[in-house]
Amino acid sequence: MTTDAAEVDWIVLTMGNRPDMLRTALDSLCDDTTGRGEVVVVSNGAGPLDEVTDHTCARVVTSAENVGVPQGRHLGLRGTSAPVVGFLDDDASASAGASRAIAEAFHDEPRLAAVSLRVTDEHGVSAREHIPRLGGAPLAGRVDVAYFLGGACAIRRTAYEEVGGYFGELFYGHEEIELGWRLVDAGWSIRYLGDVEVFHPRAAISRHPEGWALTGRNRVLVARRTLPWPIALVHVAVWLPLGLRRAPRSMWRSYVNGWCSGWRHPVERRPIRFRTVWTLTRLGRPPLI
Repeated sequence: MTTDAAEVDWIVLTMGNRPDMLRTALDSLCDDTTGRGEVVVVSNGAGPLDEVTDHTCARVVTSAENVGVPQGRHLGLRGTSAPVVGFLDDDASASAGASRAIAEAFHDEPRLAAVSLRVTDEHGVSAREHIPRLGGAPLAGRVDVAYFLGGACAIRRTAYEEVGGYFGELFYGHEEIELGWRLVDAGWSIRYLGDVEVFHPRAAISRHPEGWALTGRNRVLVARRTLPWPIALVHVAVWLPLGLRRAPRSMWRSYVNGWCSGWRHPVERRPIRFRTVWTLTRLGRPPLI
């Protein structure tokens, strides 16, 4: 294929607090010229970014305030034009040839909405939360899955626009799970590319001051918005004890308070079909969990 068959623009979202890591992220993208369009850095409330000026392949889109992860990614996507848009965290780096592999995957599958890349840490291991299947067992090769990882992925623009894009009110956490459910409900597919690697240092949710509160809140919000009621009620009931099991003891109160606030926050219902629930289950991630 020719590399322009599915040109890939890249978006790096940053709050400006990891300049050295941001440079490394941009190096990995700017050095990968095959299949790549332009690189856009979204300054999410960070102001000017001097470290971007060293990269002639990158330009900055600025938000005056921190609008959160989903809205920040949406802002970046609106600032690009390629048919496929890749997203990379500012503390990650993509392997050589990632753009070409992504371009080929989308070119070969017209109904492919998103791809999730293999994330590895300092030890060459993929953390459980970075494997889009229940159980956390490593996935080999290229397999269809139910959702994708926001900081190491690529999305087809037409699919994104068809389902209405990110649910911006989430601010941080679970935005790709909710978007993935709607993409599958609309008849699109999501694929894990186990042969395309992204390095990302292992990090805890608690590094963000409101991380566990938003995790609890967003579990309830995405269920209330996107799941049929019988499934939604089971989902949120399961994730109350499961979240407490995963959270540090010091974060239990924060998680429960967030979970409770998810019931008070107004949300517009857009439930997926029961048929989609079965499809997600068959893909290895039933929305009951």
